[in-house]
Amino acid sequence: MATLTELIAVLEGEVQLGETLLLNLAAQQEAILEWDSVALLLQVEKKEHFVRLLAEMEEQRQEVVRRLLDAHGVDAGDDAPALKTLLARLPRTPQTAALDHLQQRTWQIYSRLRAGEKHLTSLMGILLNHIGEALGSLTPPSHMSIYGGNGALAALRPEPGIMQEKV
Repeated sequence: MATLTELIAVLEGEVQLGETLLLNLAAQQEAILEWDSVALLLQVEKKEHFVRLLAEMEEQRQEVVRRLLDAHGVDAGDDAPALKTLLARLPRTPQTAALDHLQQRTWQIYSRLRAGEKHLTSLMGILLNHIGEALGSLTPPSHMSIYGGNGALAALRPEPGIMQEKV
């Protein structure tokens, strides 16, 4: 029989992992700003590992919630509303107060994580545009003359249709 204590333990694990992901996000951002691709790749690999762990923890949480709902005779059609219904029916105890606190912490951490990921993606996009512009200035302009193997001026090649937007 699943208990609120089991649910609290799983949720605390998810919160701790969320905090670890926040630290990882900061390390990724620092690696990007320092142009340290090795450190960035290392942090991305760590993030992938943490995300897999988070998926496993989510499965554990869903199982505990299902067992908890079954133990209290609540229909588990959709876990989240059913769990809210169950928790509203339970008397106020230190465990229900701990669940409320964990819910708030979880929301705060994962909201920060979502916003941080959005910011990191934006930062990477900006850097990518700057790199593209910098590399674009290194390529020869398309109107340059092209000489053949014998040194004579060769006919200018037309740009491919895709470059002329003729697709």
